[in-house]
Amino acid sequence: MQGDTSTAPARRKAERIAKVTLIVAAIGTGLSALLTLILRYQPPRLVAMTRKLFGRVLNPIFLGVSERLGVDQSVVYHTGRRSGREYATPLCVVEVAEGFIVPAAFGPEVDWLRNLRATPRARFAHHGIVQEVDATIIDRNEAHRLAGGTAGCPCWDSFRIQAYALLRPLDRRATEGASFDSARTEHAEHGVS
Repeated sequence: MQGDTSTAPARRKAERIAKVTLIVAAIGTGLSALLTLILRYQPPRLVAMTRKLFGRVLNPIFLGVSERLGVDQSVVYHTGRRSGREYATPLCVVEVAEGFIVPAAFGPEVDWLRNLRATPRARFAHHGIVQEVDATIIDRNEAHRLAGGTAGCPCWDSFRIQAYALLRPLDRRATEGASFDSARTEHAEHGVS
């Protein structure tokens, strides 16, 4: 009988850990589903709120964690159209012969895309290489054409993305040794994906 009482606290602790794990997993799944719906249907108020959340909270956390863990993240360093400051925004990209295609998943009015529209010259970190790029805003048809006649990523179609940036490297012999760490700016916390 005494053996049962000594294992009871350990069992209760294991049950609590299992419950917390299930709750965290459920919340993560729910948030992921919500984000998918927001990106797919683009309700203006929810998109604006989500963009703010990413720009002010999640992007800085993601950039910091990526840097600490050595995760190779693609980051666009763009100049603010009003402030003139450099901002860093982590983005997903598809590499094509002409450069890199970046989908504007949160719509054509995201800050990073508007900044690139105003000042096309930017820096881009990808696979540990930072290079100067020239950005051109392109539409869905052009993005598909450049990606070989199809969506470069399944999210392009499932999220109905309409606006993209084509980042063309200015020097194909990009500067080696300029790492993600050295390229990060003090203003990274302001980037909005």
